[in-house]
Amino acid sequence: MKKAALITGASSGIGAATAKEYAKNGYFVYLMGRNKERLQEVALKCRNGASLMSCDVTDTPALNKRLEEMLTTKIHRIEVVVNNAGIYETHSIEGGLDDVWARQMEVNLMVPVRIVRAFFPYFKEQGLGSIVNIASTLGLRPTGSTSAYSASKAAMINWTQSLALEGGAFQIRANCVCPGIIDTPIHQFHGLAENEKAKVLDSLRNLQPLGRIGSAEDVAKAAYFLGSDLSGWTTGAILSVDGGINLK
Repeated sequence: MKKAALITGASSGIGAATAKEYAKNGYFVYLMGRNKERLQEVALKCRNGASLMSCDVTDTPALNKRLEEMLTTKIHRIEVVVNNAGIYETHSIEGGLDDVWARQMEVNLMVPVRIVRAFFPYFKEQGLGSIVNIASTLGLRPTGSTSAYSASKAAMINWTQSLALEGGAFQIRANCVCPGIIDTPIHQFHGLAENEKAKVLDSLRNLQPLGRIGSAEDVAKAAYFLGSDLSGWTTGAILSVDGGINLK
């Protein structure tokens, strides 16, 4: 069977770039996201084939149905899960009400937990599996006004290492990518008018030792490396892809 990878949040940004990177390297890709039209656009660029798994990942029954479809059909050998879907919200301490925390913990942590929980028996049975969690440098070094998001990503980092410890006996690897500032729709500046966006990007470049903010493709290459056989003896790794910003 052809090897395959599941990519969540695959309709845009890092998820779309990661899907294309895996497809470029011979994987069939399962594209999970809410926007079916955008998933179709991504699928057209995946030359080794793609299947659309359109659903709201916070709708647990719908998510479970999609996961069951993948795990029981067995048309392809799913070797990699990339947990990329996430949300980013800023807030003050006083403004970080329960719903803000619940929303970010649900999408950024609990959805990946549910997906991996469903895949673990499958990976055990086939004797291999690779989990790549997309966290954030904010999970390593938080800033003000990001407490819920940063906490959710710190939890993801810690959980990744627990997965690596438990999964190692079954040849299940788990690794984590921590992107820095990436030009994707998750950031508010992405939707600004071009002249305003250019000003913001200029200011952000000054924060980076490498002199630019990241692209979705920068993260996708790291996610491919950690998911594929290229990193076959790597598990529990936390890889910052951040232009060096966390060194400042």
